[in-house]
Amino acid sequence: MEGITYTVLAFTLAIVILVGVHEFGHFWVARKCGVKVLKFSIGFGKPILTWRRENDPTEYSIGMIPLGGYVKMLDEREGPIPEHERNLEFNGKSLIARSLIVFAGPAFNFLFAVLAIWLALMIGNRDYPPVVGQILEQSVAEQAGFQLGDRLVQVDGRPVKAWRQHQLYLMNRAMQGRQTVFMVETSGSDVKEIVVDFGLFDQQGIVGQPITSIMGIGPPPPPARILDPVPGMPADRAGLVSGDIITAVDSEKINDWIDLASQVAKRPGERAVLTVERDDGELEVTIVPDIVDANGVRQGRIGIYRPEPEGMIFRLGPVESILQSVEQSYLLTVVTLKSIGRMITAQMSSENLSGPITIARVAGRTAENGLTEFLSFLALISISLGLLNLLPIPVLDGGHLMYFLYEGITGRKPSDEAMLIGQKIGISAIVVLTILAFYNDIMRLF
Repeated sequence: MEGITYTVLAFTLAIVILVGVHEFGHFWVARKCGVKVLKFSIGFGKPILTWRRENDPTEYSIGMIPLGGYVKMLDEREGPIPEHERNLEFNGKSLIARSLIVFAGPAFNFLFAVLAIWLALMIGNRDYPPVVGQILEQSVAEQAGFQLGDRLVQVDGRPVKAWRQHQLYLMNRAMQGRQTVFMVETSGSDVKEIVVDFGLFDQQGIVGQPITSIMGIGPPPPPARILDPVPGMPADRAGLVSGDIITAVDSEKINDWIDLASQVAKRPGERAVLTVERDDGELEVTIVPDIVDANGVRQGRIGIYRPEPEGMIFRLGPVESILQSVEQSYLLTVVTLKSIGRMITAQMSSENLSGPITIARVAGRTAENGLTEFLSFLALISISLGLLNLLPIPVLDGGHLMYFLYEGITGRKPSDEAMLIGQKIGISAIVVLTILAFYNDIMRLF
């Protein structure tokens, strides 16, 4: 129950922040353009809190359902307007002003992402040193010439300081099918150049995991140390506690986390004896891994988390963080746009579309892992929210901008009939996307 409560709180906080940022963009630019804002609301449904400020015509509100928000402006299409307030009405403003007001919501989401990533980079996050500690046999990385112990020095001329530093850049290169040049320092201190041709990759498989994993390389695996056993799962029932180190499974030596995960996966529903180091002593623990289905394959699972990286904290200074945050926000936007495009053109499975349930689960997990990961999560969702709202679907900001483009080209506004038809199409599209997202969420749960 505590986990569910934590997830709900983290999800609610994320939605309130991101919706607040989006609606504040509309609100702030509307006020700057001389439009009277009647109401600023975060959340829908019955208000649980409303207030007004002195000499401020806007009513501020927080609704019971924190899954959206809105800014209500003075608009002749929603009722008669006193003559003395006509200069404050949204629909009477110039085309440029109306476009700026509508675009401001997504724009503020992008700006918030830059801010969140900037803060995350300055605070720092635990990461792996950029040393190759795992290579899959017959992988692209092995064929390209990577060897155990190689230290990544540069990626296309970009200095490498931590393992996950350039994952977004590499993902973008992979989705472009471009060649990428890695400079690596060997265990003998020699420097060599390795070229990886992402054009050889299966584009359908470039999703859902770090691009280095798809290449077939990884950092040195963490030790087989127990971290927060999941309540009620086999590890918890067997009496394993945080800090335990597994040294063997059925007398077979365990060197690291990869070994442990592999041995557990091979024993679904089977009794196994773990050799455990605890408090400078050694004991044996009997455990029966649960049976799970992993893409049609029966595997064992005992309910423990992969330990966090050890040995380094990756952080940047304020100035370098600004440059990196702008670039990462740009790359995140590009990768997300490409993913949306591939789902629309059926080049990527629509199963990758996530809804509120998945977002809530990720919100809870990242919040548990610390402020840096939660900020990175907020940046990702903020950019996704901005791009979603820019889709040319009536009822979304992008739909309004599409109407404004028509007005700019023809010199006249769309007819009321055309607006009504567009609204029906837009609502239908949103309903279909929502149903698909919820379906994917539910399928992931089971």
